[in-house]
Amino acid sequence: MIYFVPTPIGNLADITKRALLALENSEIIFCEDTRVTKKLLNLLNIPLNKFFISMHSHNESKIINSLDINLLKTKECSYVSDAGMPGISDPGSKLIRFCQKNNIPYTVLPGPSAFVTAFVASGFEGEFCFYMFLPNKGKERTDKLYEIMQTGKISILYEAPHRIEKLIKEIQKIDENREIFLIKEISKIHEKFIKAKAKDIKLDNTKGEWVVVINKAEKTKTLNLTYEDILNLNLPIKEKSKLLAKISEKSQKEIYNSLLNNG
Repeated sequence: MIYFVPTPIGNLADITKRALLALENSEIIFCEDTRVTKKLLNLLNIPLNKFFISMHSHNESKIINSLDINLLKTKECSYVSDAGMPGISDPGSKLIRFCQKNNIPYTVLPGPSAFVTAFVASGFEGEFCFYMFLPNKGKERTDKLYEIMQTGKISILYEAPHRIEKLIKEIQKIDENREIFLIKEISKIHEKFIKAKAKDIKLDNTKGEWVVVINKAEKTKTLNLTYEDILNLNLPIKEKSKLLAKISEKSQKEIYNSLLNNG
């Protein structure tokens, strides 16, 4: 049996009773980083008389291919990432698929998750999409952000401290009046959040892990994009023609046919 155990994203008291019980009873613990997990167990007063296996994004496939299926079926095991829910911007999903494929019993315990906490704290209402991290740079990043900001839904992103200012500037360029909610260091001592239009956001301290919640655009709002900007976006022809029709005198059908014929 494998327990997928969420761990505190900040405050140690966020650990659940079920998570404590799973970690106490586990004979084998798969960890994103064994040092981090052993430190957590020490803080929780859980004995370290376990067999710890380091399993992270760089060796996940290799470790899984070496696992003894019968052992996993008969032993009490847990998987934990460094913080939060396994499988969300952290390893874990491959191990779950391995369990499904080989009929290994498993369960996922509920617990702390940064993007859910950020969404509730934002006060925004409506459907939302969670995009984890944007690509780091280049056209892929630009195209993805444009796509996110025209979905008509609330969007949630994770961002690293050294890129958060860059992200705000990118959002400002697309729609400086879009309402944004930022939160960093969730449930930690220095937790801080900001809610404002993109053009009004100025960060005096970027340290910490950030969650960015981008409100949906107003129904009457059009994005600040040129015809050429939209042509260069990596979007389906149907979506691209819909955007182009909003800023030109041509119909969506006319633009669609033109794009289709021009490849």
